[in-house]
Amino acid sequence: MSKVINCYSSLKKSSQKGSLGLKRFNTTLFIVTLIFGAFYLVNVSDLTVKGFALRELKAEVASLNSEARVYEEKVDSLQSYYSLNSRAQELNMVAVSDIEYLALTDTVVAKK
Repeated sequence: MSKVINCYSSLKKSSQKGSLGLKRFNTTLFIVTLIFGAFYLVNVSDLTVKGFALRELKAEVASLNSEARVYEEKVDSLQSYYSLNSRAQELNMVAVSDIEYLALTDTVVAKK
Protein backbone atom coordinates (compact mmCIF):
# COMPACT_ATOMS: atom_id res chain seq x y z
CA MET A 1 0.00 0.00 0.00
CA SER A 2 2.83 2.40 0.49
CA LYS A 3 3.67 2.19 -3.18
CA VAL A 4 0.22 3.36 -4.14
CA ILE A 5 0.54 6.37 -1.87
CA ASN A 6 3.97 7.17 -3.24
CA CYS A 7 2.72 6.80 -6.77
CA TYR A 8 -0.21 9.09 -6.02
CA SER A 9 2.05 11.69 -4.42
CA SER A 10 4.39 11.63 -7.43
CA LEU A 11 1.41 12.14 -9.77
CA LYS A 12 0.24 15.03 -7.62
CA LYS A 13 3.69 16.68 -7.76
CA SER A 14 3.93 16.28 -11.54
CA SER A 15 0.45 17.74 -12.05
CA GLN A 16 1.39 20.74 -9.88
CA LYS A 17 4.44 21.36 -12.08
CA GLY A 18 2.24 21.21 -15.18
CA SER A 19 -0.29 23.63 -13.72
CA LEU A 20 2.52 26.03 -12.80
CA GLY A 21 3.68 26.08 -16.44
CA LEU A 22 0.11 26.54 -17.64
CA LYS A 23 -0.44 29.33 -15.13
CA ARG A 24 2.75 31.06 -16.30
CA PHE A 25 1.66 30.66 -19.95
CA ASN A 26 -1.79 32.11 -19.21
CA THR A 27 -0.27 35.05 -17.33
CA THR A 28 2.16 35.73 -20.18
CA LEU A 29 -0.65 35.47 -22.71
CA PHE A 30 -2.78 37.88 -20.65
CA ILE A 31 0.07 40.41 -20.39
CA VAL A 32 0.81 40.20 -24.12
CA THR A 33 -2.91 40.68 -24.86
CA LEU A 34 -3.00 43.75 -22.61
CA ILE A 35 0.08 45.24 -24.32
CA PHE A 36 -1.34 44.68 -27.80
CA GLY A 37 -4.71 46.04 -26.66
CA ALA A 38 -3.02 49.20 -25.37
CA PHE A 39 -1.13 49.62 -28.65
CA TYR A 40 -4.38 49.12 -30.56
CA LEU A 41 -6.18 51.78 -28.50
CA VAL A 42 -3.31 54.24 -28.96
CA ASN A 43 -3.27 53.67 -32.73
CA VAL A 44 -7.04 54.00 -33.04
CA SER A 45 -6.97 57.20 -31.01
CA ASP A 46 -4.14 58.59 -33.15
CA LEU A 47 -5.95 57.73 -36.38
CA THR A 48 -9.14 59.35 -35.08
CA VAL A 49 -7.31 62.59 -34.30
CA LYS A 50 -5.63 62.54 -37.71
CA GLY A 51 -9.02 61.94 -39.35
CA PHE A 52 -10.48 65.02 -37.68
CA ALA A 53 -7.45 67.09 -38.68
CA LEU A 54 -7.73 65.80 -42.25
CA ARG A 55 -11.43 66.71 -42.39
CA GLU A 56 -10.65 70.25 -41.19
CA LEU A 57 -7.86 70.61 -43.77
CA LYS A 58 -10.16 69.40 -46.56
CA ALA A 59 -12.77 71.96 -45.54
CA GLU A 60 -10.09 74.66 -45.57
CA VAL A 61 -8.93 73.55 -49.03
CA ALA A 62 -12.49 73.75 -50.36
CA SER A 63 -12.90 77.22 -48.86
CA LEU A 64 -9.60 78.42 -50.35
CA ASN A 65 -10.50 76.96 -53.76
CA SER A 66 -13.80 78.83 -53.84
CA GLU A 67 -12.03 82.02 -52.74
CA ALA A 68 -9.42 81.53 -55.49
CA ARG A 69 -12.21 81.12 -58.07
CA VAL A 70 -13.77 84.40 -56.92
CA TYR A 71 -10.44 86.19 -57.27
CA GLU A 72 -9.82 84.66 -60.71
CA GLU A 73 -13.23 85.88 -61.87
CA LYS A 74 -12.44 89.33 -60.53
CA VAL A 75 -9.08 89.39 -62.35
CA ASP A 76 -10.75 88.22 -65.56
CA SER A 77 -13.39 90.92 -65.33
CA LEU A 78 -10.80 93.63 -64.65
CA GLN A 79 -8.67 92.50 -67.59
CA SER A 80 -11.55 92.25 -70.03
CA TYR A 81 -11.67 94.50 -73.11
CA TYR A 82 -14.86 96.28 -72.05
CA SER A 83 -13.47 97.09 -68.63
CA LEU A 84 -10.21 98.40 -70.09
CA ASN A 85 -12.09 100.39 -72.74
CA SER A 86 -14.39 102.08 -70.21
CA ARG A 87 -11.46 102.96 -67.95
CA ALA A 88 -9.51 104.35 -70.89
CA GLN A 89 -12.44 106.63 -71.78
CA GLU A 90 -12.48 107.96 -68.22
CA LEU A 91 -8.87 109.15 -68.67
CA ASN A 92 -10.02 111.79 -71.24
CA MET A 93 -7.46 110.77 -73.82
CA VAL A 94 -7.65 111.87 -77.43
CA ALA A 95 -8.38 109.18 -79.99
CA VAL A 96 -5.84 108.68 -82.73
CA SER A 97 -7.28 109.18 -86.20
CA ASP A 98 -4.54 110.00 -88.75
CA ILE A 99 -0.93 109.14 -88.21
CA GLU A 100 1.72 111.06 -90.13
CA TYR A 101 5.21 109.74 -90.18
CA LEU A 102 8.28 111.91 -90.65
CA ALA A 103 10.23 111.34 -93.81
CA LEU A 104 13.98 111.07 -93.36
CA THR A 105 16.27 112.73 -95.83
CA ASP A 106 19.71 111.50 -96.68
CA THR A 107 21.46 114.60 -95.48
CA VAL A 108 24.40 114.37 -93.22
CA VAL A 109 24.36 116.38 -90.05
CA ALA A 110 28.10 116.61 -89.39
CA LYS A 111 31.18 116.19 -91.56
CA LYS A 112 34.73 115.58 -90.53
